Amino acid sequence: MQTSSGRLALRPPVPSDVGELFRMYSDTRLIDCDPMLAHTSITHTQAVLRRRIAEWQQHGHGLWVLETLEGASSGELVGMGGCQLLTATAWNLSFSLRPQSWGRGYAQEVAIAGIEYARATRPDFPVTAVVAKPNARSQRAIERVGLRKQWEGPDNSDPDPAAMMLLYADRVLSHDQILTLTH
Repeated sequence: MQTSSGRLALRPPVPSDVGELFRMYSDTRLIDCDPMLAHTSITHTQAVLRRRIAEWQQHGHGLWVLETLEGASSGELVGMGGCQLLTATAWNLSFSLRPQSWGRGYAQEVAIAGIEYARATRPDFPVTAVVAKPNARSQRAIERVGLRKQWEGPDNSDPDPAAMMLLYADRVLSHDQILTLTH
């Protein structure tokens, strides 16, 4: 399903995206915001890309590859984002943008498109977002689209025992939902 959000083309990932995605996910500026995003090899990116493509094939939706529709940079990869099913009961909003695309409102643009898609597809599921605590840029973008912090605690996916994460949602979550989404 290819669509657009105004300034961005939103399309499913394809194998030929691997080089651009590896450059993005190995950029130290992106990794400094959230070390768990780091791709340490092209093989890592290929594995992640295969999973993203499989999500689309299996479910008919997933994270989009974002390309600009503007001017001389039209067709240039901006990042990945949108909403995907995190569990069988919740959507997860996420976006990763190339650092040179920061500050242009693309995060809000893809977040709004992802939320609209999620609400049209499964409005009974909450839209959530999991964010590394040091990633203030993503926190601001998520808050601008109406998600509110529901939980703060240890990041169980990060080997650093001091790593903290935040869980945002578009509605109040039950204790059980928070446990499912954070463990």
